[in-house]
Amino acid sequence: MTLQARLVSTLGIPAGFLAALLAVAPAAGQPLNDPFASGRTGRDWQVTLGAGGALRPSYEGSDTYAVMPLPYLNVIWRDMIALDPFGLSAYWRLDGLQIGGGLTYNFGRNQSGGLFQPGNWRLNGLGDIPAALGVRGFVNYKLGPVLLGATLTKFVTEGNSGLLIDSSLGVPWRIDDRFMVMGRLFATWADSTYMQTYFGINATQSINSGYAPYSAGAGIKNFGFEVRANYALASNWMLSTSARLSQLGGSAVASPISVSDTAVTLITTVGYRF
Repeated sequence: MTLQARLVSTLGIPAGFLAALLAVAPAAGQPLNDPFASGRTGRDWQVTLGAGGALRPSYEGSDTYAVMPLPYLNVIWRDMIALDPFGLSAYWRLDGLQIGGGLTYNFGRNQSGGLFQPGNWRLNGLGDIPAALGVRGFVNYKLGPVLLGATLTKFVTEGNSGLLIDSSLGVPWRIDDRFMVMGRLFATWADSTYMQTYFGINATQSINSGYAPYSAGAGIKNFGFEVRANYALASNWMLSTSARLSQLGGSAVASPISVSDTAVTLITTVGYRF
């Protein structure tokens, strides 16, 4: 039984739904919204369920784009445990500091692509990258109006076992009780295992694909800027939209499969908070 199948069996969540929840999330689960924002209900449970769509590159480095449906689920228990598009985590907060850790999931890459998995014909001959379970730790600190964040994620599956370190600097701006905007600068560092898995070409892959062998080393995988806006449509309804501009860095830029170094990701969801 595959890792994905084991998780689906254990959690009781349909595979496609679970894949879509995580497919466009940042690899290491770096929060996109202000985790210190007001509006917490004080209830033990907060559940938001929704749906939307995403426009994203067919894989990192691709110049073609794919549109995918996007279910959304966010469950918070006592402001200590959360299940969201970034995974399952437990956290602790004190004033402007938030520290936590948990599990996340990477659905790998399918050389032929799919509804919820990245990939396209340019990857033919490279083989599929298996889905991977990841363990992560994160810290967020609010310094005045600025939100600083860092996340470390280690994937623990054979064939997809790299290490990622995300860092970000964001500024949330609450325009009124219904409308909040956040701008965020981000950068992701990846170890050589991750970079070789996603951007390298080994001897076997070279023969099967026709690409020249390529060794990808550790370094900045990507960096960029993101803007997200949340708007309360009604007392329990929320509209969320984001635009993300990302630039490949390091040895990812020179990879034979990197056709475009710049990528745009657009996401829009509508959710209902119970």
